[in-house]
Amino acid sequence: MSTQSPSRKVLHIGAAYYPEHWKSEQWLNDIRLMQELGISVVRMGEFAWSSLEPSAGNFQFEWLDHAISLLALHNIRTVLGTPTAAPPAWLVSEHPEILATNEEGKKVQFGNRCHYCVNSSAFHEATARLVKAMAEHFGSNPNVIGWQIDNEFNRICYCEHCHSLFQEYLKDRYKTFDELNRRWTTAYWSQTYSDWKQIPIPIGPHNPGLMLEWKRFVTQSYRKFQKLQIDLLKPHLNEQVWVTHNFMGWFDGLDHYEMAADLDMVSWDWYIGMGHNEPVFSSATHDLTRGFKKKNFWVMETQPNTVNWAKINNPLYKGEARTMAWQAIGKGADAVLYWQWRSALNGQEQFHGTLIDQSGQPRPFFEEVKQIASEFRQLSSLFENTQVESRVAVMNDYESRWSISWQKHHRDFDYVAHLMAYYRPFCQLN
Repeated sequence: MSTQSPSRKVLHIGAAYYPEHWKSEQWLNDIRLMQELGISVVRMGEFAWSSLEPSAGNFQFEWLDHAISLLALHNIRTVLGTPTAAPPAWLVSEHPEILATNEEGKKVQFGNRCHYCVNSSAFHEATARLVKAMAEHFGSNPNVIGWQIDNEFNRICYCEHCHSLFQEYLKDRYKTFDELNRRWTTAYWSQTYSDWKQIPIPIGPHNPGLMLEWKRFVTQSYRKFQKLQIDLLKPHLNEQVWVTHNFMGWFDGLDHYEMAADLDMVSWDWYIGMGHNEPVFSSATHDLTRGFKKKNFWVMETQPNTVNWAKINNPLYKGEARTMAWQAIGKGADAVLYWQWRSALNGQEQFHGTLIDQSGQPRPFFEEVKQIASEFRQLSSLFENTQVESRVAVMNDYESRWSISWQKHHRDFDYVAHLMAYYRPFCQLN
């Protein structure tokens, strides 16, 4: 696996863009405004499966070709997302087993976020077909500078197929019942197993050995799914084109060090939500993300003033986003991208903050990003080939976090808050 980082010759400023939401006649106005703003990169495609493949094997890539070309004519490069976070309705109708199962044993409904089972064979086959076609078609395009795999891995599936694979995973790992029973001390509460099929998926408090292995299995499942896509992309990409995934800060559903191992670089999605930026906590999250591969990263998404999902959706202070952008760069980010460019006419996130509104007019936040973009252009050369170097390390370990969180000694104990008690004084000393 290549270990290249994106070059810091350019500090990128950008946004997520969804041309499939709009008639192509409107794209040029969008892109002219992007050029006026100073955007250098957009991310596209990560939720566009139904537009890219409206039926099995019927690939419709022309619209995305056109969008990439128009952007390039205005000196804007593209990061393409593989659209596997949103399996389309036709695929779910043909293969309903693709839908994930929740803890209560009920199928997740189509249209819920990331509604797929990560271990579904039918889903893997459909993913391979689409990603292979995208790699062959877009892989050599010089205007595509990077790829994002899926979007914010998070869904945990409890279906019978995952259960069976988990039991096979345990059999391969422990070889014998005696070894598993000894390691887990299953004589406690009469949990001794004599058949691999007796072992459940843990739901709620359970044997900590079982719970730890389930977390490892979930991480392994997502890593395999991610690697499936990376292996299809890489043969078609030039050496300087990188592959990433956008993680979610302190989210602990997966071991992010394991997930980052096969990527060229990592990125993360930085949202404040309610309230305002807490600079020390944000600093720690940037450092966490940089530590996944010990190299620079991208902020693939951050909020353009407001969000729509917090308990109170207040705007940021004027100038706060500018401070946040430079904080990210100072902690090792090579790019800051806002989610999203333009408000949709309908759908779940139509009231989320954007850079321009549904009619195509700039929102007030537009001018602040314009200032950030100008500063990035002027100062990029100062950051060429730079890496953050720290004199102090704080150790983070997902298995330790999981384990101690399952058996707290105090109701108010919080792993991240405890870590911050050590991090904060060092951060304040720079």
